[in-house]
Amino acid sequence: MLSILIMIPFFCALCAFLPLTKQFRYKLFFVVSLIHATIVLLFWQHLPSPEFNGFLELDQLGLIVLSIISVLYLFVSVFMAGYFEHEQRSNRTVTACLLALLSTMTLASASRHMGLSWVAVETSTLFSAPLISFHRNQESLEATWKYLLICSVGIALALMGTFFLAIAAHDVHTLLLPTLLNNASSLSVNWLKLSVIFLLVGYGCKMGLAPTHSWKPEAYGQATGMVAVLMAGAVTQCSFLALMRVGQICSKTGLTDFYSSILILTGLLSLGVAAIFILSERNIKRAFAYSSIEHMGLLVLGLGLGGVGVFGAVFHMINNALAKVIMFLTAGSIAQKYGSSRVDEVRGVIHVYPVTGMFLIVALLAGTGMFPFATFHSELMILNAAVISKHYILCVFAVVCLGLMFIGMARIILDVVFGQPTQPVLAKKENFFMNFPIGIAALLLIGLGLWVPTFLEKVIRHAALLTGF
Repeated sequence: MLSILIMIPFFCALCAFLPLTKQFRYKLFFVVSLIHATIVLLFWQHLPSPEFNGFLELDQLGLIVLSIISVLYLFVSVFMAGYFEHEQRSNRTVTACLLALLSTMTLASASRHMGLSWVAVETSTLFSAPLISFHRNQESLEATWKYLLICSVGIALALMGTFFLAIAAHDVHTLLLPTLLNNASSLSVNWLKLSVIFLLVGYGCKMGLAPTHSWKPEAYGQATGMVAVLMAGAVTQCSFLALMRVGQICSKTGLTDFYSSILILTGLLSLGVAAIFILSERNIKRAFAYSSIEHMGLLVLGLGLGGVGVFGAVFHMINNALAKVIMFLTAGSIAQKYGSSRVDEVRGVIHVYPVTGMFLIVALLAGTGMFPFATFHSELMILNAAVISKHYILCVFAVVCLGLMFIGMARIILDVVFGQPTQPVLAKKENFFMNFPIGIAALLLIGLGLWVPTFLEKVIRHAALLTGF
């Protein structure tokens, strides 16, 4: 089932390059997304058997990431129906690259071999790059090359980290995760420490963690809302999954404190950088990109703090993905309607597009972790972990950064929503297909903030325990 789940979107991506109509490609994308979600739903009842001698195997951590990917693709497939009603460009490259990206991210979620995980994450970089330059203007091409350049350096560092891990596991003769965990005592500690540093920097670059974050505002600022959702809510989660796999190895080899200290430092740096730069930002999508940097910092901070912080980080993976659906799909809808996402060119949205304006307010509250959205609870868990571990200064610093993020986001969103109305490019009407997935994501995020189903809590708790932190 895992190999089928990987191959279906890959072969359909090849079919998307055939001379088909725009409508047929959209239907193909929607059907593949629906099939993918259906198979993943079956995995919640019974995890699939290992394949290819254990190279592919799904545990609770991989299941959560795979489910996030599948749900985001369903949302994007519905949004795409409305988006391309007003888009004259061909959807051939977009559909093909999105389907290929689905295949590689599925591989990253199911991989149990550290080398294969690197291949999957690197391939996702190659397929996501053409999606950034959809508009084919100078700014989008510059953002694409910046993304490729910085992330390629990062992924090269991750490759070096994988090589160092192989040297550390010289006596084990494999990079299969279960074998590494079972033979953790035979790993070379010094080589493993060097591997951990390179892997954290490499995969952290793909997540957009500071100080390797500079590609993120550029890429998300130029990409369409659909692409930004998948990059911020799915591609980054695959890299974080790789860091959690590294955490599993460190836990078994007694390097938990070493790894945790680096994670905490990186998380705080990302929070601080995002909080500072968002205060001077005047572009909606770029502001949401800084919010993504903040949330990635919270993820690694929760993992580094351990205990309830790991549960909060895994829970925050789900909440962050749903929040990014609300934020970037709304921003993408506005960018198409107004031909821009700059604050000085987009004002008074609620007077022209009431539903879209309301969703922007929801995006502000969900993205900054306000009650009753589930992001409030997962962020509170991470802060609670800091208090429990007696990192009081760390907790105060994180709260200040979160407060600055709210101020920076509110300055932009409130100006866009309630400012003096500007004339949109498109007709003054809302699109059901573009609004429907945003509304569903908002309801899910509120629902998780009020009640977490028992089965979901059980899987999250089991996934958190797998890290060993």
